[in-house]
Amino acid sequence: MINETKKYLSVIASFTIMLCIGGIYSWSIIASELIEEYKFSALQTQLIFGVVIAIFPLTMIVAGRISKKVKHKYFSYLSGLLFISGYHLAAFSNGSFIIVFIGIGLISGIATGLGYWVSLTSPVQLFPQKKGLITGIAAAGFGLGAVFMSEVSEFFLDRGYTILEILQKVGLIYGLVILVFANFIFQSTTNKPDKNEQINTSQIVRSTLFKKLFSGIFLGTFAGLLIIGSLRMIGGQYNISNHNLILGVAFFAGANFLGRLSWGLLSDYSGASFSIFLALLVQAISIILLNLLPLTTAWYLVLSSLIGFGFGGNFVLFAKETAHIFGVTNLGIIYPYVFLGYAIAGVAGPISGGLLYDFSDSYSSSITLAAIMSLSGSILFLLHYIRSGNTQN
Repeated sequence: MINETKKYLSVIASFTIMLCIGGIYSWSIIASELIEEYKFSALQTQLIFGVVIAIFPLTMIVAGRISKKVKHKYFSYLSGLLFISGYHLAAFSNGSFIIVFIGIGLISGIATGLGYWVSLTSPVQLFPQKKGLITGIAAAGFGLGAVFMSEVSEFFLDRGYTILEILQKVGLIYGLVILVFANFIFQSTTNKPDKNEQINTSQIVRSTLFKKLFSGIFLGTFAGLLIIGSLRMIGGQYNISNHNLILGVAFFAGANFLGRLSWGLLSDYSGASFSIFLALLVQAISIILLNLLPLTTAWYLVLSSLIGFGFGGNFVLFAKETAHIFGVTNLGIIYPYVFLGYAIAGVAGPISGGLLYDFSDSYSSSITLAAIMSLSGSILFLLHYIRSGNTQN
């Protein structure tokens, strides 16, 4: 048995690792600098971001399959080493798209997947009776990561550092933090099978519930990732200072953090289906208001926060429901398949936004598309909630 101290240390370590790898949500700051300094197209920047989001759920599937043969903390060690390697490769790219793509998109994407898998599954297995709370805490770390990354980026940008120099510093510092906290990742030594442990994966992915979870997380994250990948550039179309543009990214991340905690708590009372409906509805309304309201600094910050708050629900509600239906011990195996919806959205959302901007020289169409996708996910789970008899789950 693992003592209580090690259990709580594992939660703290998981939160910290999530905090580091979650910095990718401040990508729009990096993207805008790559466009300005190295003449990247909007599509190129969003392709890099999209690949990170696509690669890490795929990595989670591999981690889940071999997790019974490899200690969890070893995944964390590898995550830290790959994080350092990927960001350093990009830092010495001299602005080459291909090298930045490989370093940030592929290598750091794998690092993100390993870190995310460990940080989500290890603490939940240690606290099976508090899976909602623990899932919320772990996921909240990933959401909060962009707040710190935004502040770090602004600090160095204001002092004249290039974005590639910043990537080098971030890669080293964050990578070392991951390596240090990997030592405090512990895993359950009991691993008693629950009643659902013997469910076959192929049966699960054909089930109606799985398809709804997969579709829901795709629609919700497609919308949110499209916006966060271009948030600074969206605000940059208006008379908003650079400081406030970066602040908007931080507000998104902070609200994303609060949303992950709040939606998880709400779902304990109202059920996951109804909570998903509300979260995606909040996200959809907030996104379309980017087109409908005059985007002053105040509105930019308010809407960035509301979008982030709704977006955060995706990463608690779907994971919690997966653990509830398929069993806590199966979370690390089944949830990565649900998360593939997020992987597809990670490519499709940001790239769609970049393409629409490159063709129209405006983010209006991108915003409309994002709002429609989020609203579709909201309606899907409203119907599911109604058909299931309004029962909590």
